[in-house]
Amino acid sequence: MQIILYAIRTTSGWSLDISLDLRIDLIWWTSDKRQTETMQQMIYISSTIPLVWALQCRQYLKFDSSANHWSAYQWKQYIEEWLVNRIANYNQYDDQGRISYSFIVVDQIKLLWHHTLNTIKDIPLLVSTIQVMQDQPDEYIDHSVLPAWKRKVMLGTTELTQMMQGRSLLETEYMMMITDQNVSLLNHWRTYTQLAYVTKSLLLNSAIHIESASSYQCNRCGSHKMNVTPCASCGSSACAYCETCLNLGRSRECTLMIQSVYRAPSYLNSVSSIDTYHNKENIQTRWGLSDAQTEATTGALRFLTDPTKRLNKTITSSKTFFYTQLLYRLKHKKPIPSPSYFTHKRFLLWAVTGAGKTEMTFPLIDHVLRNKGKVLVATPRRDVVLELAPRMAKAFPTTTISVLYGGSEDRWQRADLTIATTHQLVRFSQAFDLVILDELDAFPFHNDPMLAYAANVCCKYDGAFVYLSATPPIHLQKEIKQGTLAHAKVPARFHGHPLPVPKYITIPTVNHMLKRKQLPHSLLNHLRYSITRGAQIFVFVARIALIESLVLLLRSYFPQLSIEGTSSQDHERADKVILFREQQILILVTTTILERGVTIPYSDVYILDADSGLFDASSLVQMAGRAGRSKEDPRGNVIFASKQWTIEQKKAVSQIKLMNRIARRKGYLHASKSSILQRS
Repeated sequence: MQIILYAIRTTSGWSLDISLDLRIDLIWWTSDKRQTETMQQMIYISSTIPLVWALQCRQYLKFDSSANHWSAYQWKQYIEEWLVNRIANYNQYDDQGRISYSFIVVDQIKLLWHHTLNTIKDIPLLVSTIQVMQDQPDEYIDHSVLPAWKRKVMLGTTELTQMMQGRSLLETEYMMMITDQNVSLLNHWRTYTQLAYVTKSLLLNSAIHIESASSYQCNRCGSHKMNVTPCASCGSSACAYCETCLNLGRSRECTLMIQSVYRAPSYLNSVSSIDTYHNKENIQTRWGLSDAQTEATTGALRFLTDPTKRLNKTITSSKTFFYTQLLYRLKHKKPIPSPSYFTHKRFLLWAVTGAGKTEMTFPLIDHVLRNKGKVLVATPRRDVVLELAPRMAKAFPTTTISVLYGGSEDRWQRADLTIATTHQLVRFSQAFDLVILDELDAFPFHNDPMLAYAANVCCKYDGAFVYLSATPPIHLQKEIKQGTLAHAKVPARFHGHPLPVPKYITIPTVNHMLKRKQLPHSLLNHLRYSITRGAQIFVFVARIALIESLVLLLRSYFPQLSIEGTSSQDHERADKVILFREQQILILVTTTILERGVTIPYSDVYILDADSGLFDASSLVQMAGRAGRSKEDPRGNVIFASKQWTIEQKKAVSQIKLMNRIARRKGYLHASKSSILQRS
């Protein structure tokens, strides 16, 4: 995209700015109502400069008082020389590795306004267009108050700004939003957007930001991984685009990005304010929480509403922040996603699988909503979003709820409570007072800087994060030990029974069993026990390639049972999960794709090749967590079956036993279950 670049001289000196519709800037700067920075001169520079370089000019190009008397040729020479030197500092490579520079020609220098003439010079069509449009009749407009065209522009700008509240969109997405919401705004979107920009209601940026020599950053996902190609849109021979978020639509350096501007509300901040005392008994009674859930939720509420804890203790000084940045750069070979990543209030709810994490967030959500705040619940997978939506709607029946995932019909809906997959966060900016990140350690959020960046940007500066996890990442566990991350542990499930402790059996590898077409007796005995007691069975394997053959082998042993297999590559996965829930499938062979989010009341878990390098302690804990989730069958069996007893398996068992000990010590388990704990 190419954009208009112009220069203005005010009482403060010269500066540059960009425009989508220069009529708006002329009206804005020549308005009699402007009480500050009265414009003395306005120079039209060019409309052919690529967006990213126009923004570079706006940010870095400086002038002294000698510019007051420059001719058009002097303006052209100064700006072109500056651009040539600036661009030459950036090593832009094409697909063949050749350095490629853009050359920008400035050839449209014109005087638009001078205070001594008190008139607009040149471009007479611009003036006549404004006058004609201002004189258009409109029976619904009081012309004595405001000319019809100005009234139309103001109303359109107001509506567009409201649509964009809390959003960050590329130009194509912006167009889609306008088309879906109010197509009548589409013809004059540049005019309305420019008025919103000059009034500081919207921000105009390029999708790719040039940080320093040879350093680019995607404003959408925070990535520094770029490629360059010739671009027909801006005319550049080396236009950079982001490779990381390419599947969400191409983010180019010449692509316009429109972002809303966050303004703190006049009412009390929805996270740090508190209008009622959060009494444990009130919380427990209203939301039906267990003792363990209530204690954790109350702790989270007190932390979020404590005005003395506005920032994390992670960054306590500029020196500490510098060293944190340095360590991050050394480890990851790139800057941290954003400095404000360390300034949000953060709280971790570390709850065992089946503890009822969703229910624990209800009081937090309720508090923010009652204080006129916006809440986001983000989770990695679409099926979890669809499962959460009706539960949230039931808990908050009078609240507007938006459900976002790929292809969602709610994508432009404004709501107080938003439930979304993590990839949807890239389209928000400063939108939410409370961001609840579910399954923080799960794919795709885990180890994905893009999603971490997006989550950070979508939270308001004075907002807060609440992390939900049964197996928090190591770096969060380290922060807990260092005392820099507030948290609460929920070591017991809602039904008050201990977590099933996995049993270990030694068996050959799955490959070996498939080659011999034979299951070992130790595994068969446990499977027969599970079938006899009426349990449905999860059989987890490390690789998709093993599923089909293992299903056939199991069917040969249990021909009377319904046995199926599924994975991330299975187009019928959703249907099979439904059949599994409805007990029409009794044994389901799967990968870690079902390690989360699926609850079967009567179920046992078998993890084959549990010594695989693809299974770390966290994934083993999550898979084991499929058993014993219901109060009707809290003692579900978990079997770690492998050739070797590995450190990761030991860690998983130790973590489960530790949570059981903590639960017993705090009195969260019924006394009648103490005998179970003694054996664990």
